[in-house]
Amino acid sequence: MEEHELDLLEDLFEDLTIDGPDNNQMHTLFGVFKQDMIKAPIFIGKQQVGFDKKKSVHPLFKGKPVGFEHICTRESKHSRLRNFDPERTNKIHWIKPVIFNQEDNRVKYFERLHFNGQNQRYFWFQAKSYVVIVREITSNLQLVTAFKVDKSEENRFKIWYEDYK
Repeated sequence: MEEHELDLLEDLFEDLTIDGPDNNQMHTLFGVFKQDMIKAPIFIGKQQVGFDKKKSVHPLFKGKPVGFEHICTRESKHSRLRNFDPERTNKIHWIKPVIFNQEDNRVKYFERLHFNGQNQRYFWFQAKSYVVIVREITSNLQLVTAFKVDKSEENRFKIWYEDYK
């Protein structure tokens, strides 16, 4: 039996640290982002999934799109600053396959209103505790973020999924 694309998803690097990617790793990471979001972009139905194109001022991502920064960083609950998150970053290449395989029963799809009133689409690959979030902005779709779901967040996602079903 042939292995499914979702079964083959693993971290991109074995040695990505909290200090941030080295130059080669950054080149690879940004290459994945450009391939999956610009050169061969993601579509949901007939809608292209965009990203925040503003230029990042974050020290590690200066000049790159904020959408890329958000996939690689996590907001501190205390300082509100975005800190590099190696676990999140190491799965940048999971975004496209998780969205493309939303019909697979391992990907739990649900929608919820963001506190700002915009609808968000969640693609939760529960087996690997990974979620991709796409927001409906007017008539467009925008990749907001993607991350490993912490154990403490898992129950909330289960409730949201059950409420949506």
